[in-house]
Amino acid sequence: MTMIEIAVQDVAGARIAKEEGADRIELCVALGATGGLTPSAGLIAACAAIGVGGDDGGVQALIRPRAGSFVFDDDEKAVQLADVRMAVHAGASGVVVGGLTRDGVIDEPFAAALADAARRAGRETGRDVQLVFHRAFDMVPDRDAALETLIALGYTRVLTSGGAPRVPEGVGALHDLAVRASGRIQIEAGGGLTLESIAATRAAGVDALHMSAKRLVHSEGGPGGGGGAPIEVTDRETVRAAVEAAHR
Repeated sequence: MTMIEIAVQDVAGARIAKEEGADRIELCVALGATGGLTPSAGLIAACAAIGVGGDDGGVQALIRPRAGSFVFDDDEKAVQLADVRMAVHAGASGVVVGGLTRDGVIDEPFAAALADAARRAGRETGRDVQLVFHRAFDMVPDRDAALETLIALGYTRVLTSGGAPRVPEGVGALHDLAVRASGRIQIEAGGGLTLESIAATRAAGVDALHMSAKRLVHSEGGPGGGGGAPIEVTDRETVRAAVEAAHR
């Protein structure tokens, strides 16, 4: 059985993930528009109370202050370090973090500081905190070296498409990463994963799958609300099918 994580943006999505048997959730906001940004403390707490998954489950809170480059200045780094502590104290079981240098490699001092902040918050709350490096990993020129860096820093897993635009095109690289990881860090395949590509991705030997399972619905915006616009919601049928395909 391969674990599956569903990316959700609200309490309803977290509830669907739990009811359909997902192993954990990644929680963020503005997923479609930006690739995901940091959720609020209130949203983290409400989703954590739902209780998705077991010991390796729960809420994995994305910590990302803005869209665009993964190269952060000192102010942006300080915000993320504070948000890591906020997320863990709000009830997150893990944090999804990352950053790169201007040369395109992992910002190792920042990655270490993020890990330290998460572990310190974990000690303060009496919980072990999972450390996940997000898809900034897919932008580095040497993924093998980057993987070894994350292992040395004690990260729990890395979310990756194998460096490809989408998981289906990165299956070969995902297999190579899984072999190199050899149980030292979890390889979680995410980014453009579809129901049709789950079987081949599982066969690559990854530890877990990551899927948004979202659809658009129309929402009426009132004065100051931007007018009518589509919003993203978690699709129950897609989650159900994904969980079945991952767990079979």
